Amino acid sequence: MKKFANLVLKYRIPIIIGTIIITVFMAFQLRKLEISNDILEYLPQDDPNVVLFHEVGDKFGGNSLAMVALETENVFNPETLNRINSITQKFKEMPEISYVTSLTDVIDIKKIEGGLEVGKLIDERHIPTDKNELERIKNYTLSKEMYRGNIISDDGTIAVIIARLRKNTDRVVIGRAMKKFVLSTKGNEKVYFAGIPFQMIFLTDVINSDVIKLLPVVLLLLIITLAISFRSKRGVMLPLATVIISTTWGLGLMSLFGIKLTIVSDGMPILLIAIGSAYGIHLVNKYMEDVRKGDDKAKAIKDTISEIGVPIFLAGLTTSIGFLAFLVSNLTIIKEFGIFTAIGVMFAYIVAITFLPALLSFMPAPKIKTKKESLEPTLINRFMTGLSRLILKRKILILIIGFIIFAVGIFSLFKINREVNMVDYFKKDSEIRQAEDMMESKLGGSIPIQILVKGDLQEPAVLKEMIKLEKYLKSLPDVHSPQSIADLICEMNDVMNDSYCIPETREEVANLWFFLEGNEILPQLINSQNNEGLIQAKLGTVDTKKGRYIIDSIDDFISKSINKQIVKVELTDLESNELKSINRKRVENISNKIFYDATYYGFEIKDRDALENILHKYLTKNDQEISTSNLTAKLVDYMNDENGDLFIESSSLQKKVVKSLIRYVKKNKDYSEKDIVVNLKKVVPDSYYKDDPEMLDYAAMSIISIIDNEIKWSRVNNLMKEITPLFSKDIQQNHDFKKNLIGDVWEINDTQIFISKTQFENINKDDQISPISLNLQQTGMPIIYKDIDENIVSSQTYSLLFAIGFVFILLAIQFKSFIGGLISILPMILTVLFNFAIMWIFKIPLDAATVMIGSVAVGIGIDYTIHFNSRFHSEIEKNKSLEDALETTLQTTGRAIIINAFSVMFGFLTLLLGSIVPMQRFGWLIALTMVISAIESLTFLPSLLLITHASFIGDLKNMAMRRAINIKANIKQKRNNFTEKK
Repeated sequence: MKKFANLVLKYRIPIIIGTIIITVFMAFQLRKLEISNDILEYLPQDDPNVVLFHEVGDKFGGNSLAMVALETENVFNPETLNRINSITQKFKEMPEISYVTSLTDVIDIKKIEGGLEVGKLIDERHIPTDKNELERIKNYTLSKEMYRGNIISDDGTIAVIIARLRKNTDRVVIGRAMKKFVLSTKGNEKVYFAGIPFQMIFLTDVINSDVIKLLPVVLLLLIITLAISFRSKRGVMLPLATVIISTTWGLGLMSLFGIKLTIVSDGMPILLIAIGSAYGIHLVNKYMEDVRKGDDKAKAIKDTISEIGVPIFLAGLTTSIGFLAFLVSNLTIIKEFGIFTAIGVMFAYIVAITFLPALLSFMPAPKIKTKKESLEPTLINRFMTGLSRLILKRKILILIIGFIIFAVGIFSLFKINREVNMVDYFKKDSEIRQAEDMMESKLGGSIPIQILVKGDLQEPAVLKEMIKLEKYLKSLPDVHSPQSIADLICEMNDVMNDSYCIPETREEVANLWFFLEGNEILPQLINSQNNEGLIQAKLGTVDTKKGRYIIDSIDDFISKSINKQIVKVELTDLESNELKSINRKRVENISNKIFYDATYYGFEIKDRDALENILHKYLTKNDQEISTSNLTAKLVDYMNDENGDLFIESSSLQKKVVKSLIRYVKKNKDYSEKDIVVNLKKVVPDSYYKDDPEMLDYAAMSIISIIDNEIKWSRVNNLMKEITPLFSKDIQQNHDFKKNLIGDVWEINDTQIFISKTQFENINKDDQISPISLNLQQTGMPIIYKDIDENIVSSQTYSLLFAIGFVFILLAIQFKSFIGGLISILPMILTVLFNFAIMWIFKIPLDAATVMIGSVAVGIGIDYTIHFNSRFHSEIEKNKSLEDALETTLQTTGRAIIINAFSVMFGFLTLLLGSIVPMQRFGWLIALTMVISAIESLTFLPSLLLITHASFIGDLKNMAMRRAINIKANIKQKRNNFTEKK
């Protein structure tokens, strides 16, 4: 390092000029530094979950939902509805928005005479003003499960407008435009902005304000710390110059490479200022120490570079390794943060070892204190003297305390929770956090769960599997409002036929599908080929542990309970033993759907076995149960229809026809249209059909449909009577549960069923079949969060092992001792475990910020160990006593370590003033960790060295003997010199 020191002094002017030019250039690059606010950018863009997420966004009009909620005493008033409509229409005009859903623009399925109508809930062109009409709309809306808890709160006080943003849209720009327009509309309603786009806006603003707000604060704290420590201008200005220059270089380089500032790298300037000050502090501290010993300025500069150049380099290198350890992380933002912070740290070292000595060479030497002043012990010197005596006296106790911390840290490793969600980034009193909390408590949350379905979506088999999954989703805690094309088909079937289920045949599905053709809701749910669709739901919690459970449960259900290869089977084609096997599976399937519905609606099934026995009884029953009164009423209604095929005005003739038909049906289980025509001809006069002989054929078709439907309803009603007592509450108390329950048991009427290919092959190994294929893949933000969560764990593990392992190797090489490396790394391991214990005790979760603490602590804290060992070794080499060597080390290097630890601590504590919660936690934890690291280096490390007689530091074991020999030799030499003089 002596040659290097000479080169620095020789080329000091070019060094100063070059540093200034680079700094100015990098400062200009800061103007181009962008901010990343997209959580998807945490992960590599080729991650399968990210690819699928984007694929769904491409196919279904985007997957970012912006939600605007209006809260008032009752949203069903003209002013609020007009404001909702105004916002809705404006959003629909924006090209960046693909779809908008609100009270004034949402699908409504109503029964009308002769069929059903698919229209809008409220006519956007004629917002009602009549109180009675508004009350009717309110009651109707709140009675419909497809609206309640989705676009309107249960109590009717909050309405939400949901806008789906197209993929590749600048969500911050469009989000700001949306927000600006909403706030410009008139109204007294309280407005909430929720969803990813508005979270991104808030995050962008927070990162900007944090950087602007925190940088001056951390610089001021550093100035105060340096001023108190050095009590000189150069002691303040030189370390300060180091961090300003290196931080500018680091951020400028990020901008040059097009790397954006994230919620993690948002803290990078603070880190570089806090960490980078160490190199300047150690250099200035050593320089002033040498000058005060009497060295001239040039010699002091050269000696300073020569003596601490290598320790500072190793400190910088190990710190950089701590950050480069994040290269093993799969999280892009952590990887980028690690790379550029490591580079910034090395920039700080380069500036400290070149620019600072060059500047010092042009400054006058500091004033040398008088002998009286230099001998007067300072407060910190007195503290270090006392600490030295404590270590020598209580070294075993110090080690015992250290190993207790070690044990607690190991235990806490398995107790720390993990947390990944954007909502947790914001303070509880922030606007966005309040909006998200409201969405969670009143409207089921704002985090979309999406399941991509691939298969023939007009096939009942596929739709039935989708409904089965939706019912399971509803049964899961914190999952709300599942929606797909399947439940729209169920809703239409319920309106038309009073049974909330998928129709049995493809033709029946097609009849209902017809009413949806051209409706703007379809592209949100299916593609144009009808072979891909979405099941969408909302996750009503931001708790990562709950989210992981839900995601894993959904994946497990898809894997084990959804049939991927489905075979259509006619029950009449099955042998009795085959039918028995299939009915067992049908009972299980119906029972499960009932259980899912009961769980969601808060009903308990008292006896599941009894339920399944009843279901099995009705699946195997062959008798045709029929309610004579109900069938009579239906047939009379049919004959009263003037537009029907068999209009009969005469009530007496109606009675004859009904009596004949019922008598015939009861006697004959198997009947055809031909049989019904024959029966009708016996009682209906020729005059009714002589002009249109085919009229009776059409009438027979309708009558058979009426009879079949009544037989089915009779079976279902009888079954319902038997299973109703099995529930903990009266099912009449909940219309929605009863509706779903009827839909669940309606399957007992099916003559055409769908079973898995495996089950079919088990009962029929000979027939060749072409199964109906179905594939489901889960996506949406929760699975992205889970992906990040899993990567956080691996990042923590691998980066920490990498940092500890690499630093250990470097230290072992430096000290030329395996034991030396091990002893030197132990205080850092202890510090990291102390951090884990604190996280466990104070319930601090592991997140994208706190995951970095371990590696950062190793990288930064190892500096203290390196500096302590280097100085202690140097003092031992001077043949000082153990007491003197330790005291001198603590009063010089120990003093610098304390100054640096507190400057770093204050630097990190400024993050508490920021607005991003994970970075606040990171700030105070790393601040505490740095102080603990310094304490460990100044207590646990020397205690360990003394007890183990670490030979890599010096011959501590025989030190007293060597010193006594040296003293005797010196005395003998002095005597000889005295004798020669005489």
